[in-house]
Amino acid sequence: MLMLLNTIISTILQFGLFALLPFVAYLIGHRQIKGFSDYVGIKKTTKKAVLYALLVFAIFVPAASLFYFSPELREITSSGNTVTGQLRTAGLSGSTLLQLLIIAIFKTSLTEEIFFRGFIAKRLIGWLGFHWGNALQALIFGAIHLVVFIAQPFSILLAVAVVFLPTIGGWIAGYLMERIGNGSIVPAWMLHALINLGAYWALAFG
Repeated sequence: MLMLLNTIISTILQFGLFALLPFVAYLIGHRQIKGFSDYVGIKKTTKKAVLYALLVFAIFVPAASLFYFSPELREITSSGNTVTGQLRTAGLSGSTLLQLLIIAIFKTSLTEEIFFRGFIAKRLIGWLGFHWGNALQALIFGAIHLVVFIAQPFSILLAVAVVFLPTIGGWIAGYLMERIGNGSIVPAWMLHALINLGAYWALAFG
């Protein structure tokens, strides 16, 4: 229960941290709170975007399954300072399943979509146009995933995979948001959450 409580608290703190910079930027630019949800894409989306998100998930996870079961990746993510390492140590239970859901759906997916797609992608696309802006935000999103490996040795092949897969996912998320989803981060959030659920489950309990 203590781990679950810590997960809830850390999720709230991370949400506040990832939403703070967009919120401050919006206040400086607009001098009001009204309209902030639209600014970061928290609004109604389209059915087509939701269907596309589900279709991409159905293709993406099986294609990435070999990566999830890579011995090198599993060794790195089994350490106590990683999400999957902590879940694996705690063991499969109702409490750890709830933790997994909170982490995958809210702590990582929602906070990251607000920041990377709702804030960074929308601003870059506005400045550079869709193609360059979406590509740049996807590369930033992919590169940031190397942070978890900074303190540990890893192969060049693993590093390429760790950057490449999230970069592709980030580009698709931006496309779903801007080109199909009416500017909403909801389909990107849904896709991100489903992928994280699959990845965390495979790495922690697979």
